Amino acid sequence: MTRARIILAATAALLTAGLSACNEEGSTGASGGTAIDNPAPETTQSQATEESEPATSETGNPSETGAETSTPAPDEPPSVQLCKVADLAVTVQYVDSAAGTVHQALRFTNSGNRTCEIQGFPGVSYVGGEDGHQIGKPAGRSGSKGPAVPLAPGAQAWAPLAAPRPENYDEATCQPQEARGLRVYPPQEYDSVFVPLTITACSNTDAPGNFLTVRTIQQGTPS
Repeated sequence: MTRARIILAATAALLTAGLSACNEEGSTGASGGTAIDNPAPETTQSQATEESEPATSETGNPSETGAETSTPAPDEPPSVQLCKVADLAVTVQYVDSAAGTVHQALRFTNSGNRTCEIQGFPGVSYVGGEDGHQIGKPAGRSGSKGPAVPLAPGAQAWAPLAAPRPENYDEATCQPQEARGLRVYPPQEYDSVFVPLTITACSNTDAPGNFLTVRTIQQGTPS
């Protein structure tokens, strides 16, 4: 080895030692990089969404602190029931006569122990014979249906009943028969009650008009 090569080798060795010493003291090398700690993890969008949403209950509804509990509505009182035949005592009362027509009142008295309600037109017809067969046509209705009438125990309501006198007609048109009474159906009821009444009634079902006319139930008694 020549002198020049020995000097170059020694110089190279010295430079290498110097660089190593610098790296050990924390200096930055020209071609390398110092490892750094990883930065704090970024908050992902899904995490941010989870943190911003309110907590939910097991059913999926947002939790509410102090939420009021709905109180159920109290049971409604039962409505007043319709008056049935078993609730009523039915009688007929003479009112007056005018212009050849007899005016009577069908009186309905609550004979039960509960309040009931009656409304509308009663069904009325003459009946005769031992078998209670119907005489003539049932009563026609006059006027409009009135309001409901509450009947407390012992209270009364009535319906006006009008019957032209048979002598107003010739015998062929009227075909008179003796009636034993009235068959009365309280409004909106399928059962009837027999009301005794001795009267001559027209029986011709083919005659025009009505031989008996009833109006709607009214509160109280006829004045």
